[in-house]
Amino acid sequence: MLWVGRLFEERYTAVRLTLVVLSGVGYLTLTPEGRSVSTVDLILAIGVLAFAYVGVRWPFASVVWVSLVLGLGSVVGGDNDTVPTIGLAWAVFELGARCGGWRVWTGLGLGLAGHIASDLGEFLDGPQIVAYGAAAAVAAPLLLGMHVRALGELNRQAATRAAQEQTRVRADERTSIARELHDLVAHHVASIVLRVAVARDVLPLDDPRVRRVLDDVHATGSSALADLRKLVTVLRDPGTAQQVLFVDPEGLPVALRAAVERSAGIGLNVQADIDPEVVRLDARTALALLRLTQEGLANVARHAGTAARARLSIRLGGELVAFELRDFGGTVAPGQAGGGHGLVGLRERVEVLGGRLQAGPADAGWLLRASLPASGAAA
Repeated sequence: MLWVGRLFEERYTAVRLTLVVLSGVGYLTLTPEGRSVSTVDLILAIGVLAFAYVGVRWPFASVVWVSLVLGLGSVVGGDNDTVPTIGLAWAVFELGARCGGWRVWTGLGLGLAGHIASDLGEFLDGPQIVAYGAAAAVAAPLLLGMHVRALGELNRQAATRAAQEQTRVRADERTSIARELHDLVAHHVASIVLRVAVARDVLPLDDPRVRRVLDDVHATGSSALADLRKLVTVLRDPGTAQQVLFVDPEGLPVALRAAVERSAGIGLNVQADIDPEVVRLDARTALALLRLTQEGLANVARHAGTAARARLSIRLGGELVAFELRDFGGTVAPGQAGGGHGLVGLRERVEVLGGRLQAGPADAGWLLRASLPASGAAA
């Protein structure tokens, strides 16, 4: 029965008023036997029902009009004020549910005046009875509407507090992760970079291949340390996410070539076909492509061996960016368990951008394919 409660939300005002109008129309067309609706009463009722939808935007104006119609009923000869009376009760309910301040109290006064004026003869004979009836017909619906408005305000405040608490918890989690990344991971990476630099400078390196390896490890570690520091900055202050770029789209071709060259440095034979138009992509898509390339090439080396052959293709076409990395097998059996979460992370990264990722065996090797929206590309 949740829909009943939701019916009293402000966005469903027109639905509520439609139900009231339909009930009024039903009363006019299905009047109980022995009772009749005069022409004057019919005109007044139609005037109330026709004006009902003004209450969707202006509930106070609706109360003013219905009070006026109800009060004039006895003056112009009306003797059946059922529809105007019900219309006034609902109008003051809507007023209490959606307005506050002077409109509520002015609407209450107008409603009481209109109701008493409609029974002016009875009021002169027994004022306490008519006043009680007016209070029941006008004040009670108004109080009910104010109660509904108060409940809605309480619900909104509770939702706001829950959202603030959720934001605080997430901020605490981000801070905790940032602290661990800085104190543990970044510390160890910085230590590795420092030790490699020391080894490169103080050890006798007669074999140039050893120096190249150490240079590559030092460059890779330094790059990882820089990315970790950027990540810590974003975790501690999410508002900087738009300013902190892990990869500049204009430098994406260079970053992709560097990833390919690092893989070639360990023995991989990589044929790369990279569309130069990737510089037109936004930073998030550019970063996704770089991470796909880095993780994909690392998986080729891990599962197919460092002497494997692979083909990388990144092309822009229409509304999509097509990424494909295929290896052709090697000395290590494809699909060998690695125990990591790289593929899961890539899939999440691609799906967050609205893309799709496929990975699986292809002939003797492995195929990693992704399709991402190119909506970030400049027109």
